[in-house]
Amino acid sequence: MSKTQKRKGLGIPLDEFKLDPSDLDLKLTRSLISVIDGYRIYRCFDLTFIGKRQQKGELPQSFIRQWTTMRAVLHKFAAVGPGVENVEEYLKQRQIIAFSALALLTISAPLLVFGWIFNIDWINAINIPLALLAVGSVLTSAVTNAWYNRKVAWAIFNYTESHPDLLKKEQEILFEWVQALVYHAARLMRLENIDPEKKITKFYNVDYKGIEVVKEPGGLRKHYDVKIHAERRKR
Repeated sequence: MSKTQKRKGLGIPLDEFKLDPSDLDLKLTRSLISVIDGYRIYRCFDLTFIGKRQQKGELPQSFIRQWTTMRAVLHKFAAVGPGVENVEEYLKQRQIIAFSALALLTISAPLLVFGWIFNIDWINAINIPLALLAVGSVLTSAVTNAWYNRKVAWAIFNYTESHPDLLKKEQEILFEWVQALVYHAARLMRLENIDPEKKITKFYNVDYKGIEVVKEPGGLRKHYDVKIHAERRKR
């Protein structure tokens, strides 16, 4: 890495980069597996949890130096979704419905509390409809959020299926990172004598070595529940 790159904090150039997870603990390793694997299918999670851990001093310096490069690659995947046809429209519609549901909850819930505390007759007379409105707003927000998330996911999936070479190199890189993290997680569990059955991890792709699918996706659950084998790899 050049001195200029070090000063500007640009990270390690991608063509020189190889993930070294050796200083990561098991919790962060498993979180990174789920997040990075999700990005392979453009399921782009919020990455601020890394910054929060860094602020708390919970990240090893070796990983902080690597994270700048890793984040830049992940951002390429996050940038794809907003450019896909109809995705922005779906997100706006989801936001409108979520805001409306929150407004209804904000109105109905305090009224219920005031009516109960101060024994206000006219509020008590409509407490059942108010309670239904409060519960309904929460359910509406949850259901519509899941529905629009699915529409967005399918729109992005169809787009990426029709563009198989999109971020092809980066896809290979993410695969390599997750595989390295899987091996590291296995090593940690082996060294710390941790039962892999108690550390089931979320995956979105299952084309890695050293893993076993415990539960397939189903219903609103879009991920695989996966056990990482802790046995030493055969060479």
